[in-house]
Amino acid sequence: MPADSATTRRNVFVSLAVSCVETAALGVAAWASGSVALVAQTLAAAADVAVQVFLLIGVLSSARPADDTHPLGYGRERFFWSFLAALSSFVGGGVLGLGAALRAALHPSPIGNYALAYAVLATTLVLDAFAFEVALGPLRREATARGVSLRNLLGLSTDPAATALVVGGGTAVIGGVVAVVGLVLSQQLASPTPDTVASALIGVLLLAASALLLDTNRELLTGRGVPLAMVREMRRVIGAQPDVLDVPDLFAVVVGPSSLIVSGDVTFADELDVPQVEQTIMRAAGALRERWSAIDYVYLTPVPKARPRRAPWSRSGRPRREGH
Repeated sequence: MPADSATTRRNVFVSLAVSCVETAALGVAAWASGSVALVAQTLAAAADVAVQVFLLIGVLSSARPADDTHPLGYGRERFFWSFLAALSSFVGGGVLGLGAALRAALHPSPIGNYALAYAVLATTLVLDAFAFEVALGPLRREATARGVSLRNLLGLSTDPAATALVVGGGTAVIGGVVAVVGLVLSQQLASPTPDTVASALIGVLLLAASALLLDTNRELLTGRGVPLAMVREMRRVIGAQPDVLDVPDLFAVVVGPSSLIVSGDVTFADELDVPQVEQTIMRAAGALRERWSAIDYVYLTPVPKARPRRAPWSRSGRPRREGH
């Protein structure tokens, strides 16, 4: 298993263990105190258990090597299971949390046993902060190494499991703080209303985070490309090779976590024979992989001039591109 997958797998195990402990503790505290904000946090933690299970299945299944039925590997397995993870968070945490808040607003009940509620919330906040830091550490180091902001790195990430861990961890920490504030205000005002409002805010927060993750996984499942600036830089790298006259067409598509396929048309000097063209293509592919380690597949087609991306002869049943 690649190093990045092993790191993600470890982080998923950490988050899964934290979520299991938190679900049990928050459930007891919610029952003892009657706090609807704690109910929302319990639902969020329970949904997070399902999230981590889906993420773990995705990490393990996507690590399988390529075979005849999946020549580009099983990387998109992680996209599928991460999509299910985001969906379970949307339904289990967001929708059910808002439902609990609505029921509490219609049928308010007093809150008690504040000491236990505070103790459990403080413990879960520490655990959530720990899991969040574990998930964030590798991405922070990668962002520093690449000279980009953490926010930009998350936007460009092709590992939805790592993104889900960071977004979920940050959401859990914020939700815990909101629950504490709601509980404190309810105690000070002797009213369950702030606690109910906190529950609703936690539900909305979970819905927003889940919607973000669902959109990210939708893009990856439907064959997301890379930023245009990166494509331009790839064309520059290929065009810098000796005897390359032009790169009239080039694109790159995400096929798995930290895995890209690059395909394009290249115009070579007329005096080159077939072996020389093949050597130039191999040099270009090597230069691309040296610059971007995520590139696993490179397919470059020699052409005399620019042509439409879907040339008429490409629909005849023959492979459109030949790769080296």
